Amino acid sequence: MNTIILLLFLSFSSFLQQENIPQEVYDIAKKGNKVYLYSHDDNAVIHAQNALESWGYWKIAKSEKEADFILKFYLRFEGAGVCIANATFVAPKTQDVLYSTQEVTSVKQAKGFDFNTKRSAMRQLVEVVFKENFK
Repeated sequence: MNTIILLLFLSFSSFLQQENIPQEVYDIAKKGNKVYLYSHDDNAVIHAQNALESWGYWKIAKSEKEADFILKFYLRFEGAGVCIANATFVAPKTQDVLYSTQEVTSVKQAKGFDFNTKRSAMRQLVEVVFKENFK
């Protein structure tokens, strides 16, 4: 019974896209502001940059010094090629972590399926988290 309740909760929560993002994140991550992208995985940064540039909401900074905020991407892999990712908003001057997003997974459905699970997960972060919360 507990498993069924947990599955129902997880299914329902996946439909809720709005996150409880602090106002200070909205203040530094306004449309047109500059973001510096960082990850231990260089390919994740490339995929995130491509997805963010397609969206066009933020400008990509070449260094932390010119950025209004930093997005740090974290990846982990589970099972048969599933990539799970989230991003953390960081203040560039203090390196304080301001907010960490929900985790998203690479797309597994036929519509939107991508054999490159890192690229898929980065696109999901932009589509599901960023676009839904920054308008």
